[in-house]
Amino acid sequence: MTLYEVQARKWENGWELRVDGAGQTWSPSLDDAEARVREHIQSAGASKGAVHVTLVPRVDDDTDRLALEARRAVAAADEATRDAVSKTRDAVQGMSAAGLPPNDIARILEISPGRLAELTAESAPDGRDEPRLPQRRRRQ
Repeated sequence: MTLYEVQARKWENGWELRVDGAGQTWSPSLDDAEARVREHIQSAGASKGAVHVTLVPRVDDDTDRLALEARRAVAAADEATRDAVSKTRDAVQGMSAAGLPPNDIARILEISPGRLAELTAESAPDGRDEPRLPQRRRRQ
């Protein structure tokens, strides 16, 4: 497999795409850029086998810096969410084992009963069995 890093620079008609070792082409949008690069590589005869294309979009220094900071912030938020879900599941498991009813668990964790049900129904990333909440007794 041949790896290509493509520098994508914004210009008035779309994106200029500089392909390492294969010249350059262009695309009206980033959505089409990878397909255009693959076509360009194939027509230039630069690679006979499978290719992997990595687009590196560039607008200007300030915008590029802001985009990088935004991507990092989103990644950190995603990681924090996964960590929170894992800790919440652990807490639910402990409270369930202690015999607490679902409504009390939700109140203690300050989440809705619906969210509690979602968390206990979703499978954990590590594949472990999820805690089963105690069944509510029906009034007769």
